[in-house]
Amino acid sequence: MSKASVSEITELSDQAIDWIIRLNSDKVTKQDKLLAAQWINRSPSHQKAFIEAEQLMLDMGEVMGTEKPISSEPQPLIDSKRVRHDGRRLRGLAVASILFILTLPLISLNDHWFSDYYTAVGEQKTITLADGSQVKLNTDTALSVNYSASGRKLVLKHGQAVFHVATDRNRPFEVATDIAIIKALGTVFEVTERSKTTFITVQEHAVSVKGLHDKDYAETSRVNAGQQGFYDQENGLQSIVAVDINQATAWQRGKLVFKNQPLQEVVAELDRYVYGRIAIVDDRLANLRVSGVFPINDPAASMYMIEQILPIKVTRITPWLTLLHG
Repeated sequence: MSKASVSEITELSDQAIDWIIRLNSDKVTKQDKLLAAQWINRSPSHQKAFIEAEQLMLDMGEVMGTEKPISSEPQPLIDSKRVRHDGRRLRGLAVASILFILTLPLISLNDHWFSDYYTAVGEQKTITLADGSQVKLNTDTALSVNYSASGRKLVLKHGQAVFHVATDRNRPFEVATDIAIIKALGTVFEVTERSKTTFITVQEHAVSVKGLHDKDYAETSRVNAGQQGFYDQENGLQSIVAVDINQATAWQRGKLVFKNQPLQEVVAELDRYVYGRIAIVDDRLANLRVSGVFPINDPAASMYMIEQILPIKVTRITPWLTLLHG
């Protein structure tokens, strides 16, 4: 038996992914299943391509901690006609996203192994420290704690946390990230470490901010209650502005609130709470405006709500890859 050519393998692989997508559509028909079976049984090469395409999804499922076959039950919110129309583009993004997704656990685990406290993706956790201070960790967050007789020093390795600081005049309370140190001047503040940028939101009283290697806190480094600022390594503390505290802290109550914000910002935030990837396929959709309140613990409901309020379609290719397109 002669071996299949590279071009044939590529074409069969593309077709196999098309069948995987179609068979997982909520609009799949008996005729679709019959045609898929006929395609699979055309030759050993067709069978091999289909098995490899499905195994790619299964491998990802094992990494994410589930053994459910990807084709075991139809996934909701899929527009099969649009998927066929944009098949090649969706396939390309699907493969790229799968490779990206497979590396995510390795990135997070490194911080988790060397942290005192951490949360998984989609998890939130509240901890009480030795001095009575409380910390609420948001999704995919890692935190280390180092208390001594002279100070209370914490390291937010990645993620987001809100700190309710117990009073101790003899021991300053400081939170460090990769690039900045935030010192409590009061009781409640939030720190987010994302993409080498540190965001600081103050709910009560104030904080001071300095670079990781700076000796002292500058007079102008203060962020007060009701304000938010961000610190980057190149420019230091930037854009101290007033914020809607109820909106900024909604995640602490299990919600995400958006007010006339671009879809790309909304998707980026929702993406933090799910394993895998939520991606906008069509760049023209990125700036559509979104307002609403979305539940953190129900990503499928959030996607459904977005589909109802915007002229877009949601295609869920696997439990770990959701595409937004026109």
